[in-house]
Amino acid sequence: MTPVVKICGITNLADARFALEAGAEYLGLNFFADSPRFLNLETVAAEAVEIKNTFPACKLVGVFVNEEIENVKRLAEICELDILQFHGDESPKYCEQFELPVWKAFRVKDASSLEDLEQFLHLSGIVLDAWNRSAFGGTGQTFSWKLIQKIRNQIPFLILSGGLKPENVAEAIKTLQPNVIDVCSGVEVAGNPRKKDQAKIRELFDAMHTKG
Repeated sequence: MTPVVKICGITNLADARFALEAGAEYLGLNFFADSPRFLNLETVAAEAVEIKNTFPACKLVGVFVNEEIENVKRLAEICELDILQFHGDESPKYCEQFELPVWKAFRVKDASSLEDLEQFLHLSGIVLDAWNRSAFGGTGQTFSWKLIQKIRNQIPFLILSGGLKPENVAEAIKTLQPNVIDVCSGVEVAGNPRKKDQAKIRELFDAMHTKG
C-alpha cells in the first residue's frame, strides 16, 4: 500500500496549490514562532480559507509546539484546520482537550525516545521525527528506522517524518509502511525554508509510485 503525503511547512498559496495538484492530501501549517516556516494569523488566515475553498478535500494540519490551549483552538477555528499536530512536550491530558483529531510527534534519538509512546496510542496519529537538540522538526535529519520496526505494529496510524526526500522515500515506505509520508525540508528550495521546489515534489511522487 502506498501511503498518502503531507507536505509540511507551507508558507504561501502557490506552494499549497502545487503540492495539492501533485497529489498531496495533507498540508502542514507551522504555528511555532521559532520556526523559519512560522505563520502568524495575519498572513495565514485568508490563505488557509482559500486553500479549503479551492481544494475541499485537502486536510490542513496545524503544527504547534507547547502552545496555549486557547490559542490552538482559536487558530484552528479561524484557519479551518482539520488536524492538530503537537510537536513539543504536550501531555496526554493536554492532547485530549480538543475536538479535532490530534497527531502527537515523537523526536527519535534512541529507544528511550519512545518510552512514553503507549500513553498516546489512542490519539488519531503518531508522528515519528528525528531528534535535534535545538529544533522541533524540519531539520532534514533522519533517524534509525530499525528502532521502529519492532514496535511498528503497535502504532495504528503512523506519520513518518524526518529527513524524507525523493532519494530515500521508497526505502522508508518499504521499511516501515507508514500511513502518511510527512515531507518538509526534503522538497524545499535549497537555502530557502519558506519555498518549495516543484521539481523535488514531482520527484518525490515519482519515487513513491514507481518504486514504492
